Amino acid sequence: MRAPPPSRWLAAFLVVTLWYAPARAAAPPPGSAPPVAAVWVTRHVNYVYRGTTALYSCRGLKSEIEDLLTRLGARRLRVQECAVTDRPIMFPSVRVTLQTLVPAAHGEGRPTVAAHWRRVRLFPQMRQGGSCELIEEFRRTFLPLFAARNIDMSATCVPHHHVPGNHLYVDVLSADSHTPGPR
Repeated sequence: MRAPPPSRWLAAFLVVTLWYAPARAAAPPPGSAPPVAAVWVTRHVNYVYRGTTALYSCRGLKSEIEDLLTRLGARRLRVQECAVTDRPIMFPSVRVTLQTLVPAAHGEGRPTVAAHWRRVRLFPQMRQGGSCELIEEFRRTFLPLFAARNIDMSATCVPHHHVPGNHLYVDVLSADSHTPGPR
């Protein structure tokens, strides 16, 4: 009895590898926490920035808020800026609509997705150096919209001064990459 030609072995190997590769890649590492059943919840926020150390244009504030919310895992994110877009102003504002993940027990009746806790560093990764006041306001206004835990924040905000060493880390519930997003 003759062995199949090498090309058939290769084809069979590729079929099996490609069949099991997504499951292997999506599986959490051995010893990690089991997945959490979560649901997507729609949220709405009207936010006015009230800081004095760093001034933002409406477009600049929109950009910072979009970046922070995206890093936390927000989906279907829509941020509308105020009318004055190009120059820094006092009290710029944005209107935000987004979806965040919450544990399934808090969103009964919706389709669940598998999720895990993920550590996110929000600050000092921001674009503008003197953003201490924005990160304090972001923590109070936006972080409660997410399933968040282990918040580690150090922020010493001195008006009109950049104080080094400020930081904000948080664990957020994030959808597993292989889980389909909301429809």
